[in-house]
Amino acid sequence: MTQTFRFLCTGGLVLLLSLVASPTQAQTISLMGHIHDAVTDDPVVGATVRVDGTTRGTAADAEGHFLIELATTDEALIISAIGYEPVRLDLPIENHILIRLMPSTSTMDVVTVQGEQTVAGDPSVSTRTPATTDDLLAHLPGVSLIQRANFAWEPIVRGYSGGQVSLTVDGMPVYGACVDKMDPASSYVEPENLAAVEVSKGASDLSRGSQIGGSVDLVSERPQFNVTSAQGESGIESQGLARRVRGAINVGTDRAAIRASASYRGAGDYAPGGSDPIPTSGYEKRNIALAGAVKLADGHTLTAQGIADDAWLVGYPALLMDATLAQARIGSVTYEGRAPGLHDLTARVYRNRVDHSMDDRFRDVMQRPVMRGMYMPMAGYTDVWGASTTAERMQGRRTHVDLTLDAHRLQQFGDMWMFSLFPGIQDMYLLNVGDARAVNASATLGAKHVVSDRLMLSASARVDVSDRDTHREEVMSIFKARYGTDDLARQLVIPSVNASATVRLSPQTRLRVAVADAGRLPTLVEMYGHYVYNYVDGYFYTGRPDLRPERSRQLELGVMHASGQLAIEAAAYVHQLRDVVVGVADSVVTPGLSGSTYRFRLYENADRGVMAGGEISGLLNLGRVVDGLELAASMSVTYGQNVSFDEPLPLIPPPSGVVALRYDRRPWFGELESRWAFPQNRVARITFEERVTDGFNVLALRGGWRPTGPVSVQAGVENLLDTFYQEHLAISDLAARGRSVYVALGFDL
Repeated sequence: MTQTFRFLCTGGLVLLLSLVASPTQAQTISLMGHIHDAVTDDPVVGATVRVDGTTRGTAADAEGHFLIELATTDEALIISAIGYEPVRLDLPIENHILIRLMPSTSTMDVVTVQGEQTVAGDPSVSTRTPATTDDLLAHLPGVSLIQRANFAWEPIVRGYSGGQVSLTVDGMPVYGACVDKMDPASSYVEPENLAAVEVSKGASDLSRGSQIGGSVDLVSERPQFNVTSAQGESGIESQGLARRVRGAINVGTDRAAIRASASYRGAGDYAPGGSDPIPTSGYEKRNIALAGAVKLADGHTLTAQGIADDAWLVGYPALLMDATLAQARIGSVTYEGRAPGLHDLTARVYRNRVDHSMDDRFRDVMQRPVMRGMYMPMAGYTDVWGASTTAERMQGRRTHVDLTLDAHRLQQFGDMWMFSLFPGIQDMYLLNVGDARAVNASATLGAKHVVSDRLMLSASARVDVSDRDTHREEVMSIFKARYGTDDLARQLVIPSVNASATVRLSPQTRLRVAVADAGRLPTLVEMYGHYVYNYVDGYFYTGRPDLRPERSRQLELGVMHASGQLAIEAAAYVHQLRDVVVGVADSVVTPGLSGSTYRFRLYENADRGVMAGGEISGLLNLGRVVDGLELAASMSVTYGQNVSFDEPLPLIPPPSGVVALRYDRRPWFGELESRWAFPQNRVARITFEERVTDGFNVLALRGGWRPTGPVSVQAGVENLLDTFYQEHLAISDLAARGRSVYVALGFDL
């Protein structure tokens, strides 16, 4: 606690000194420009131009023209439009510019992060300062989160979870060390580390990892050349006295740059709406990141980056035990440049190590229904070495080709001690994952071709190759007794393909049709795990080395419309699943344990499943009514059915959405938001023990003052009416936070 106190005091002193300084008031300049389609050269009506790190922005008119007021302290613009890839432009730039946006060929949501603020490609994302990386994901249509109290929420994309979703940092695979999934990779990255969070849905982007449900890529902030800047932010909330302090500094010349950031956040026990605080629901966490970049020659850059993230005293009131340590070390060295015949070339070597420990020795183990009267401290780690490269080439003016190669070695270990409080019962030792190893390699080839000014085609193909085994004699003997073989080595080859067509129906409207047939690698826990406790459904799972890879055939239809006043994006999809990985009751149990058949499961493949659903989001400019006023809304619906077992697939979120009325006219901004969800009565019973949940509607009121100068203030109330509610994906009936009043202070120099 002494180190934490010093860290807080130091961060607070830096922030205070920055705030009491008297910098020169920033001057304002006007920037005019045009935004055109890179393929057709038509104006992009309604394209959004926002100042990175703020909510200040404007929209392009019917001719693609825009005019925006900039401060000399502004660093970059984010230009985005529904159906197009977003573009970031560093400032300063010439007074009159032409911006060309490339049509998007995948289902993608992008949230860009700068200093204390987010700017989203999707209109549903809140303008509130993100306290955590989870805040950046929570509002995106089609994205849900498994909640475990205050910490380490796990993203779910369109009902897909676990190994069905690729979770990466700068495209690098980072695997959580907890065999019980208490530490997704997103828990080790903080907002100040990030330039963007990119979420793809379904198999629309095969280059982002072995997956069938989508991907979440946490794109780290790079050092900026010729920029010297400092940002900081500190906030406090009433719920559990949650507090945070963070900052980043960048120093760059025309040849070299360095960026450093640091943060601390922590919280005590939180209280649900109208209820008493939940014991052991707090945590503490710190994050330090350092990056340096050097220009080797014109167009050639070498960047080294590292993140050190540590969390401790993480309370999980809905679980059997708490986390005493969650630690990650993530590093990479990246080359960016050009090679003969290539437009862009990126090559990266990377290493990451994650350690995680859980303990229940501060719990009353005599009262719990599972493993009563027994302490079970557990620990685990993952270790990854790898390298990747991406090469891009333009074939004439109409064809773009890219190739992505990745190879990495994963080692995973997890074990548990069992110390009984009953006399006469010996202590036991259990290997949950016995030094399992995998060498994974992949190649993804993609191409985009402009057929005409009304039609663009895209296709890609990926192949995953994996060689995996476990290297502990104890594990080999366990699996030999269960499956009759001591040869646990497996070699997997998984092909995936997709294709899409984007049709321009009018200058404002586009139609997208996409198909895919994709597979994903089973996780090491699914293949080699032994008595791994699943906190979501309360069962112990054992792996199956002969598990077949899941596959998904997908069809998706999307519509994108953008005018000067209204932007709408909608998508509908249907997926046919094969070899779905499920848990089935284990009949091989110790005799005499009452009900034990229902407490132990084996991973197995179900033949067929179906996923279907859709998302819609929109943004309506109400500037004609009140200058600076806009209405944003989104909704997601997901349906999942295990056809083989004739029951719903597990962890399917209920229909949910967000409606927000926003005002932003410098220096003031405000937002009234309603977030809602329907009841979820379609739950799994055979392959998963899932509960039904009620619907809810939660209000939030947010606002702030963000002038031209370096200082900003914002405040608000989350769960305004102190509503008691439970998210469907929360573990073990865990209730969400009640009313929480917050205030945050930021600076940008």
